[in-house]
Amino acid sequence: MTAPAAPGAAGTDVAADSRWSLISPDTYPLLIGGRLVPARDGAAFPSISPRDNRAIATIAQASAADVSDAVTAARRAFDAGPWGRTTAKDRGVFLLRIADLMERHADELAFLESVDAGKPIGSVHYSDLAISLDSLRFFAGRARQTRGIAAEMPDAAVIHHEFIEPLGVVAEILPWNGPLWTGVQRMAAILAAGNAAIVKPAQLASLTFMRLAELLLEADLPPGAVNVVAGSGGVVGEALVVDPRVDMISLTGGIETGSRILEQAAATVKRVSLELGGKNPNVVFADADIDQAVFWSSLGAFGNTGQICVCGSRILVQRPVYEEFVGRLWAAAEGFKVGDPLDPDTQLGPVIAASHAAKVWEYIEVGRSEGRIVTGGAPYTDPFRSAGAFIPPTIIADVSPSCRVATEEIFGPVVAVFPFDTLDEAVAVANATSYGLSAGLFTRSLDTAWTMARRLEAGQVYVNQWFSSGVLEAPGHGYKRSGYGGVGIEKYTQRKEVFFRVGEPQG
Repeated sequence: MTAPAAPGAAGTDVAADSRWSLISPDTYPLLIGGRLVPARDGAAFPSISPRDNRAIATIAQASAADVSDAVTAARRAFDAGPWGRTTAKDRGVFLLRIADLMERHADELAFLESVDAGKPIGSVHYSDLAISLDSLRFFAGRARQTRGIAAEMPDAAVIHHEFIEPLGVVAEILPWNGPLWTGVQRMAAILAAGNAAIVKPAQLASLTFMRLAELLLEADLPPGAVNVVAGSGGVVGEALVVDPRVDMISLTGGIETGSRILEQAAATVKRVSLELGGKNPNVVFADADIDQAVFWSSLGAFGNTGQICVCGSRILVQRPVYEEFVGRLWAAAEGFKVGDPLDPDTQLGPVIAASHAAKVWEYIEVGRSEGRIVTGGAPYTDPFRSAGAFIPPTIIADVSPSCRVATEEIFGPVVAVFPFDTLDEAVAVANATSYGLSAGLFTRSLDTAWTMARRLEAGQVYVNQWFSSGVLEAPGHGYKRSGYGGVGIEKYTQRKEVFFRVGEPQG
């Protein structure tokens, strides 16, 4: 496959950018049983870059037969192969080796993630790659810290010991909004716990992880410890869910997909973990530091072009500062540089695909009738951005808390803003949703902060900031329909209680 034609003056000149040669002209293969292989039936699908909606690479499309091969390889690695006999120290060494490989290929991986998922390349280096490397090194050490308890038994002749053991074969289904860092973080935890992994990248954003699959061979892991299969959720994902040899399914994605997985997994009663969507409230009180509130609120609403599960997509502002806040949020939104993700100065790139952009535009039109468009809301007209899936940061103010743009997950750079009067009103509105992933608040009052933190129904609560400061150290679990089945390395483990009789009871 040849590199796409130069997109024009507004974007990076492809003809003059040697980085495009990093993309292989050959089809990116599957990783199964320690070998890079094509799909059994030779099927492949294109990687479409949202920066200009052009095909940039070809990726092997797994079938149910390929998935079965991957499960067989993972099962063999865990049950009878060397991977199942590794120590925590051994697993840590492998994870550190992967981290070193990723660090050596950081520029290449950042480029691929930028063109494949539309992420600004500076953000990939600063955030996605940094989180990936930190995850590998964190779990390399965390593997050696797993300890079971020993409880004192009522029978003095019995000694109890608890073992923390791996589940076996874990299938991880990745989202498209953070394909590299979520994949690496989950894979690191799965391996650190001693499981064999099968990773399925999202079809809309598979390229970077498929390249990482090639690099994994250089880490010299035992065959089958990690397998990577790309393709559609309806084929690859479903085959993983229904296979009785898979011990656990873990998904980061939408509620509809999560519900479907629960239905399909019921037949084999396998472990399921789901991190699902959110319509996260951000509450700004009148006594807040407005500079701080606007800064974090704009990042929370528009970071990664609004494609973050924990983004603050609805903002409740106490009435005395409502108009000031909206005006300053408008200025912050206008200040974002939206453009070519390959430009190191770009802050916001396109959304993941033209099809997703169309859904976001539909919501913007709904919002136009439900509130006041403060900024954004109109397509770009310059040649470069109009050719890609670019959407300007859009603020819809004066909406009703019950309207569609304030209650439905949009997953784009669109935020709904509306006023409130009392703390009780803010709590009622914030919690009036079936989601419960995250929430935030801005106030100078410790009493207000404490009261709100306890009353908000969300797995993560941010006070005078947005986003978690420790996704590894303190992983969050969504309330209500936003989360199911555990978080962190613990969700990839199971406990075994062992009772040793060492003598006859005394007395």
